[in-house]
Amino acid sequence: MHSNKRSLFRVLFIAVGFTLNFIFAFDVTTNPRISSTRLSFVSPNQQSIRPYPITITGPSTLPRSNILVSSSLALSSKPLLEESNCPVTKFGNKITKDLAWFDKTILSRIIKVANHAPALLSLIYFGVVSMASMMGMGPMTPNSEAALSSVLTRTVGPTSNAAFAALFPTLVTPASFVFLVWPLISLLQLITLSISALLPGKEEILTQDDLTALTLANLCSSAWLFASSNAQPGKLPLASSLILPLVPIFSGYTLRSEPNYILWANQIYCSFTTLASILAFTVEVQYGGRLPLVGKVGPELAGIVFLGLYSLSSLAVAKKTGAKRFVNFTALSGILYKRIFDALGAGTGLW
Repeated sequence: MHSNKRSLFRVLFIAVGFTLNFIFAFDVTTNPRISSTRLSFVSPNQQSIRPYPITITGPSTLPRSNILVSSSLALSSKPLLEESNCPVTKFGNKITKDLAWFDKTILSRIIKVANHAPALLSLIYFGVVSMASMMGMGPMTPNSEAALSSVLTRTVGPTSNAAFAALFPTLVTPASFVFLVWPLISLLQLITLSISALLPGKEEILTQDDLTALTLANLCSSAWLFASSNAQPGKLPLASSLILPLVPIFSGYTLRSEPNYILWANQIYCSFTTLASILAFTVEVQYGGRLPLVGKVGPELAGIVFLGLYSLSSLAVAKKTGAKRFVNFTALSGILYKRIFDALGAGTGLW
């Protein structure tokens, strides 16, 4: 009785073995000359794969190979190039290897640089607009309609940053040297983008989402410069206080995602535009008169609004980086310097 069961078990085992050999030889490798197959069964409760080799041997002239198969029969997706004396097969294998080398060595780098192109172009565009706005000359090279700089700065108004601060002064308006942080932000962005684009290998300093967020931040900064440069005495553009808060939201996306690298460009960009957004809202409160049931407020109350929002934004950030402390120190020093300078020039008190 026991011998019959053992014989039946051996027959079933041999039948299953030949069936698996047939399946793997034709359906998996499309080559009937497979030498061996190695199965590995994984228990759901096991933390690691424990292979139980079952070798099924058949006639083959090819080198022995092992295929690791889990309980779901997951196979490797890497193509196996078959060695053959056939000229057509050799030519196909050579083309496949050459394309793999080309993709890894050349094409991947081209695609990596192309992924950074929108962020670089938005940075260049913001730099051109910022230069035109700082000069307060409106469109650059106005006598040359075909010039690219003239086309890019066509909607830039004549009001520079210094002129805007003079048209709508507040008690918390910083000195003009504080706004020199814009060239620093542009330079740090250029360095960061260049290193990220040219870094060899698959390592990424800025992901595709980070690059898109930075591009949107630069475009919003350009739109804010368009709005503020067209300000006139008694006519404060509402867009200057609505667009600018979008810049720290987009530029801070990468920082909120906990990057693996220290991104000084994003840290300074986000910190400074946060203060600039609070200042733009302060100007709107004091000069805009568009707040429901409030209208315009006095300079002292507008200054209190600025200090209150600044304190809330500082408390909202648990981890304050060195770049943020630098921006806060520079901005507050600029405000204090301007208050002292104006007071000494007018011969009155600080307020």
